[in-house]
Amino acid sequence: MNKENILYISVLTLLLSISGCSGYLDREPLTSLSPGSFWNTEKDLRMALNYCYNQMNRAWNMDNQSADCFAAVGNNVSSGTLTPSNTDDNWTKAYTVIRITNDFLNNYALAQVSDNIKNRYAGEARFFRGYFYFNLIKRFGDVPYVTETLDLNSPELYGSRESKDKVLEKIIEDLEFAESHIPVKSGMSADVGRITKGTVQAFMARVCLYYGTYYKFHSQGNSSLYLQKAKEAAKRVIDSKEYGLYENYRDLFLLPGEDSKEHILSYRYSEEANTYNDRPRSVIIDFKQEPTKNLADAFLCKDGLPIGKSSYKIEYLPIGTEFTNRDPRMALTLWKPGDSFMGDPFLPNLANQTRTGYMFKKYGDEASYTNLQSRIDEILIRYAEVLLIYAEAAYELEDKISDGDLDISVNALRNRFTDHPDKLPALTNAFVNQYGLNMREEIRRERRVELASESFRYDDLIRWKTAETELPQEILGAKFDNDAYSHVVPGKDINLNAEGFIVVQSGSSRGFDTSKHYLFPLPLRELSLNPDLKQNPGW
Repeated sequence: MNKENILYISVLTLLLSISGCSGYLDREPLTSLSPGSFWNTEKDLRMALNYCYNQMNRAWNMDNQSADCFAAVGNNVSSGTLTPSNTDDNWTKAYTVIRITNDFLNNYALAQVSDNIKNRYAGEARFFRGYFYFNLIKRFGDVPYVTETLDLNSPELYGSRESKDKVLEKIIEDLEFAESHIPVKSGMSADVGRITKGTVQAFMARVCLYYGTYYKFHSQGNSSLYLQKAKEAAKRVIDSKEYGLYENYRDLFLLPGEDSKEHILSYRYSEEANTYNDRPRSVIIDFKQEPTKNLADAFLCKDGLPIGKSSYKIEYLPIGTEFTNRDPRMALTLWKPGDSFMGDPFLPNLANQTRTGYMFKKYGDEASYTNLQSRIDEILIRYAEVLLIYAEAAYELEDKISDGDLDISVNALRNRFTDHPDKLPALTNAFVNQYGLNMREEIRRERRVELASESFRYDDLIRWKTAETELPQEILGAKFDNDAYSHVVPGKDINLNAEGFIVVQSGSSRGFDTSKHYLFPLPLRELSLNPDLKQNPGW
C-alpha cells in the first residue's frame, strides 16, 4: 500500500470519528451511512480501515519513561511524579479506533465481494481492535470492553471495567482470526504497508510475551499458557521465511532500510501525504531523547562479558574511549565522539544538543540537521524483536534454553556483525556457566541494547517487576572531559558526581510506589462521566 493511502482518512471514518467522544465511548449516535451507498466494494472495506493505520503511531520517545533515556527535563513517569490528569490520549485514541473497528465488523458482511476478501479485512479490523485493547490493558489494567457500536440507549455506555484477563482472552481471539484470514507478506506485493499475516503473528508474540512474563513475575494468571503462545507465534514468523535481518544496522533506521526484509510493520511518512517524522532531527539537536550512562554501560565488551567482568578495562576519558572493544551496536546506536558528523569530528554540544553527553545515532539522520521534514518511516514491529521474543519465551517457560534456540535468536542477531572486528562471541550455556553469568539477565540485556530507543524499555521493566529497583536511581550522563569542554564550567553549567560523571537528575527526586505505579491512573473525566468506573489503587 502506498504511503499516502496508509495515511488517507476516508470519508466514512471521518464521519465515524467526527461526532467526538464524551466519556470512554461517544455519547452521541454515529452519523448514519446508507448500507446501499457504502459497504459495497473492496475499496469501501479498505477505506473504512485506513483511519486505523493513521492512529497506530505512538510517541517515539517513550523510553524517556525509563532510566535509559532522558530529555530536557525529567519525565514524570520515570521520576514517579505523575499525577492523574483529566484526559489521557492513550484512552481516547484507543476507544476511537475500537469504535471504528466495531462499526466495521457490524457492516462489512454487506459488501458484494467474496468471503475471502471480506474475511481479510475483518481480520484487519480485529487486529486493530486487539492492538488498541492491548495498549489499554497494559496501561490501565481492567478496562471497559465493548464489541458493538453503541447508541444513547446502550447500557454499555455506563458499564464497569472488564478484567484485563478476560480482555486479554478476547484480544487473542481477535488475533487468531486475523492470522487465519490475512495473507502473508509475499502475497501482498501490491499492498506494501498493510497488515500481513506476519504482522499479526509478531504482534501475537509481543502480547503473549508481555502477559506471560507479567503473570510470572507478578504472580498472576497462567504464565505458561501465554509464554507457550509467544514462543509458538514467534516461531511461526521465523519458519515463514518472509522476514530476515537487514545486514546494515545503521541503515536499517534510515531511508535505505525502508521496507526491508526486517520491517514487519511501520508507520509511514511521505511527501504526498505531507507528513514527516520529527525523530531524526530531534535525537541530534532538540533535547527530546538522549541516552544515559545507564544504557551506555549495558553494552557488552567484545569478549561477550559485561563491564566489570570483562578482561577489557573500560576507560571513559578521553571522551569516546568507552566505545573501544565494545559490542558493535554501541557505536551504531550512540554517536561516538570523534566520528564524522556533517563532515567534522563529532563532539556532543552540552548546551543545545544533549544534557547527558550522549546522543542517539539510531534514527539520527545528519541530513535532518538542516532538513526539518524527514520522511524516514517509524518501525513499529521488526524481525529482531521476534527473535528476542522467541529467546525470552523459550527461557522463561522452563528457566532454561537450549543452545539451538539461542542460535536461531540471540546469536542470529550477533551474527549480523560477522565481519566486524568487535563481533560478540555466541551466547551459549557453556559460556554463561564458565563466566558466572545469569542467562535471564543476558537475554534481557540483548533485548535492551538491540531495541534501545524503540519504546520497549518501560514496558519491560513493568512486566519483569523490576521498575521498583530500576527507576528510583540517579540519572547519570557521560564522564566529563575538561579538555574537550574547556568552556563548560562544572557546578555552573553542569553538575558532576564525585567520579566526574554528569548528573542530569538526582536520585532523591525519583521514586516508585509499588502500590500504584505498576498501572496508570484512569482519566478523571471518565470517572466523573461514569460512576461505575473505579480508579486504580493508590491514585
